[in-house]
Amino acid sequence: MRYSCLLFDADGTLFDYDWAEGQALAATLAGVGFTLRDDTREIYRRVNAALWHRLEEGTVDAVTLRYRRFEDLFTELGLPIDAARSASEHYLVELASHGKLLPGADAVVRGLAGRARMAIITNGLADVQRPRLGSSPLAAFFETLTISDEIGIAKPDRRILDLTLEAMGDPTRSEVLMIGDSLSSDIQGGENAGVDTCWFAPEGAAAPDQPSPTHTIHSLSELPAIVDGSS
Repeated sequence: MRYSCLLFDADGTLFDYDWAEGQALAATLAGVGFTLRDDTREIYRRVNAALWHRLEEGTVDAVTLRYRRFEDLFTELGLPIDAARSASEHYLVELASHGKLLPGADAVVRGLAGRARMAIITNGLADVQRPRLGSSPLAAFFETLTISDEIGIAKPDRRILDLTLEAMGDPTRSEVLMIGDSLSSDIQGGENAGVDTCWFAPEGAAAPDQPSPTHTIHSLSELPAIVDGSS
C-alpha cells in the first residue's frame, strides 16, 4: 500500500457539483419569479468563480462570498438587489439537498474503505457540505470533514491540511495523498503541505508544470491502483 491516508476534495471530485449547481440555481431564481435565460448560468459561474478565487487568495471571507455572488448576479440580470440575500439562502438549501455523486465515486470510496484512512477537505460552505455529506451513503467512510467556512482557512493554505492531518493523528506525510479536481486549491494545497497529489481531470486535460500533480487521473476508477502503488 503506497498511500494509507487519503484526503478528498468534495465538489467536482466526489459530488457532481455542476449538476447540483444547475438544479439549485434554477429553483432559486424560479422562487423570485425569474426563468433562466440562456446566459444566466454562464454569468453566475463567472461571478461565482471570481469570488471563490478571491477566497483562495484570502481577500474575501465565506460570509462575503455567500451573499456577494447573488448581489453581483442580480445586478447583471437587472433583478431587484434587495431579493439577493434571500435568494442566496434559498440557493444554499437547494444545493445541500442535491448530493448526487459523480460516476465511480461510490464504488471507489467503498472499495478503499478499510484499506486506507479517508477524510474530506472542502472550501465549501458548512450549511451545504455537512447536510449533504450527512445524507450521503459515503458518510460513514470518512474520519473527518474539514470545512474552510468553519475554521477560516481555505485551500491552498497548507494549514487546512495540517489541521486535518493533526485530527487524524499526524500520519506519515509520505503516505498521504490529496485528491481533487482543482489545481489552484487541491493540488497547490497538497504541494504546500508537502504531500503527494492526485489531480482528477475527467475532461482529459494534461497536467500543467505548475502546480505539478504527482498523479493525474481521468476517471475515479484509476485511483485504487495509485493508492496501492501498482500504477
